Amino acid sequence: MAKVVPANRQWTTTLSDLRLAGKSSIALDNRETYIFEVDGQLSSNNDGDPLIAAAGSNNSIKICSRNRLGNVAHLKGHSETLTGIRFGHQNPNLVYTSSKDGTVRCWDVRAKKSKAQQVFTGYPGNVFTSFDINCSDTIVCAGTEAVEEDAYLIFWDCRSTNLLGAYKESHSDDVTQHNHFVIQQVKFHPTNCDALATGSTDGLVCVFDISQRSEDDALVTTLNSESSVSRLDWCGANNEYLYCLTHTEEVMIWDAVESARITKFDNVKHNLAERGIEIEYLVDCFYHSGLKTLVVVAGTSGGNLRLLTVGKEILHPVGTLNGGHGSTVRCLQWDNTTESLLTGGEDGMLCLWTKDGKMEEVPKERPKRECRKSHTDKVQKKMQRMKLHHTTKPYHKLDNSGSTTTDKA
Repeated sequence: MAKVVPANRQWTTTLSDLRLAGKSSIALDNRETYIFEVDGQLSSNNDGDPLIAAAGSNNSIKICSRNRLGNVAHLKGHSETLTGIRFGHQNPNLVYTSSKDGTVRCWDVRAKKSKAQQVFTGYPGNVFTSFDINCSDTIVCAGTEAVEEDAYLIFWDCRSTNLLGAYKESHSDDVTQHNHFVIQQVKFHPTNCDALATGSTDGLVCVFDISQRSEDDALVTTLNSESSVSRLDWCGANNEYLYCLTHTEEVMIWDAVESARITKFDNVKHNLAERGIEIEYLVDCFYHSGLKTLVVVAGTSGGNLRLLTVGKEILHPVGTLNGGHGSTVRCLQWDNTTESLLTGGEDGMLCLWTKDGKMEEVPKERPKRECRKSHTDKVQKKMQRMKLHHTTKPYHKLDNSGSTTTDKA
């Protein structure tokens, strides 16, 4: 079984060596602009320096080079708050964004004009709170705020922007008794284009196999965080685990294959304070492939960050990142190829952290991520065997008016 906790203390020298290498403001003027989300290309552009994209509170997207943080483009088109940003996997020149304006947009960073190449629209009244694109760049999925008793997962064909349908049963108010909730996280598996994990403020984490005909058949497992999900993603050497952060500052890790919780850290802020470590919130996590460990990033309102590796029973502090941000840090993106960390915050700054703060030359040839239609390994076989038996439910599609119609599988 792959490890998500460190096998030795090598991480004390690897992660503790991270220093500020550079920073850049997302704003074109002096107006206050928060950074909500960041993402980076999986492969480099022609000069060997991959691009990064940042979603700002002014509804614009800043594209810049990762190593030099040089400005490349500003993209505008959304009319409401941005809720997600992702580069394409197969075509890294495409960047996708979601917004509360009810659209997901696709931009070509090579284009001279700041205009979306594709616009994906949902149904009347949809407010998109999260989204992702699968590893084959064929399916886009966006999560919504609850509509009456249900929050929707809406699917499109990337190549045509055609609306494929929606899931509405898995995150449901009649189960959770929440008056209002949103699908906070939508995460496709990094190498299996049919595996999808979602997390909601209803406390549920759902894993789907979207190759199945109906939502009921697609739902592989439902995990309960018993709190409101703030962050969620796949991790582990084979991405067979899921980590989850909650709005009550808890950290959980599940074995997605066995549908079993591996570990849970409650009251992280309080427990760290008892050990003399000051944090006020959890930013996110990243998986360090070289060290085979999950790293939790926590912060203070002053912008200081703490790096904590996940142990069997406690979180180990291994590094402090100071001098970059002046206020709350909202997001991060880790690059395993260069072992560098990118962070974005409410001060509108993008900060790059590298070993000893050095700007390293980025190799032009970066490892490409394999994307499989289906697994033939033991992970996928176990997932098929672990299918839960649910009460039979029809698969709901929405008509043009936003009403549901029943399509019995």
